[in-house]
Amino acid sequence: MGVVMIGLLVMQMLWVSNALTIKETAFSDDIQRTFTAVMNKVSRMEDESNKNRLLRIMGSSIIPNGPKAIIKDRTLIKEFIYNKDTIRYQMKFPSNFSITPAFDNPIFDNPEYTYQKIDSLINDELHRHNIYAHYYFNIYNQKGSFFMYINPNVSEDIYLEKAYAFPLLSNSYNQDLYMMIYFPLERRYLLKEMGLMLFMSIIIILSVIYLFTYSVSAIMKQTKLSVVKNDFINNMTHEFKTPISTISLICQSLTDSDIENTPELVDSYISIIADENQRLAGMAEKILQTAIIDKGQLKLKNELLNVHDIIHELAKSNEMHIRQKGGELILDLQALHSVVYADKIHLTNLVYNLLDNANKYTFETPKITIITKNDGDCLLIIIRDNGIGISRANQKKIFNKLYRVPTGDVHDVKGFGLGLSYVKAVVEHHRGSITLESQIKKGTSFYVHIPLDSRNTNCNV
Repeated sequence: MGVVMIGLLVMQMLWVSNALTIKETAFSDDIQRTFTAVMNKVSRMEDESNKNRLLRIMGSSIIPNGPKAIIKDRTLIKEFIYNKDTIRYQMKFPSNFSITPAFDNPIFDNPEYTYQKIDSLINDELHRHNIYAHYYFNIYNQKGSFFMYINPNVSEDIYLEKAYAFPLLSNSYNQDLYMMIYFPLERRYLLKEMGLMLFMSIIIILSVIYLFTYSVSAIMKQTKLSVVKNDFINNMTHEFKTPISTISLICQSLTDSDIENTPELVDSYISIIADENQRLAGMAEKILQTAIIDKGQLKLKNELLNVHDIIHELAKSNEMHIRQKGGELILDLQALHSVVYADKIHLTNLVYNLLDNANKYTFETPKITIITKNDGDCLLIIIRDNGIGISRANQKKIFNKLYRVPTGDVHDVKGFGLGLSYVKAVVEHHRGSITLESQIKKGTSFYVHIPLDSRNTNCNV
């Protein structure tokens, strides 16, 4: 897919490049046609200028349409031989125009007039050919290597390197005069002319890149989800298989005639079956809770609850499991205001999941502390342990559904990876927040902010 995408992008860019090349060729052809017409008109100007110069030398009236010699700040004395008599006349030139005698063409007797006239001709012809690009033009003497007009905006090198050059029709033997026209924004003008085509090309290129990125991202996500799903199914099968096998063995023992079923033994069997059945119910409940959250059907039945009472109840039920590992559960309930407006079942499950994880992931002597504090209009619940800790990389994924922190070669920790994703969903539905701090082999602390009144307070941090 990547090779195909790169191929499509390369082809699209080549197509745009070729289209631009064709546009440049067409533009060059239009300029050629434009200046063919301009040169024909300049030729007529030269005819009138020749007549004017001759009439001026003879002292007669000049032709009204032709350029007149101007009188300004700088003087050039020119001599002409007419019928073997030398005639001298004076011409003045503006400061930006060359007064070099090499421009003997009569249309330069008044260079400012000629410049404006030719500029007007060029502008009219460009518009007639639907060309509206900004331009500069000049007259260049190739033998003398100088320009007629000193333009402060365009250097002579730019004219020589980038301008279109057209020979004047009446070049004499002593001069090689060229009309130079330079379009400073030619490429931008051509791209603008391509407008819709270029826009559609950019849209297509961006769309292909987006679709490729989205497809690869979706495939990678699906692959990861497939791995997680398979791990979950294997883990779930293993978790359900153990209590089912235990109950099955007890049922066989109860029906086995070779085994004497005393009342004490029967009571023991019933107790084990009840425990295993409760374990199965708990696992099924976790799966159902996750399904409810995924469908967005988690509904809270909020009421006023004392969080300290819930913590005391959970401490009693979990203290025995902690003490079996030689550990201790410490309650440090500092909050002066511990009554919150929340769902009792989900809030109880929230604290239980965090407390259960703290015990499960502490393989040595557990020391678990539950702390409560008031933080403005929020109640802060901190559950701290001295367990194996969570690496920084795993901390970013810890609240993802079905994710379980790798424990290396240790496989004693039971669970589906649903607990913390459920905890986060419950906290967020109560308009609260949950964060953690952890260090490998030093322990983990979970910080849960719950609003005292979720109807009016938001504890997202």
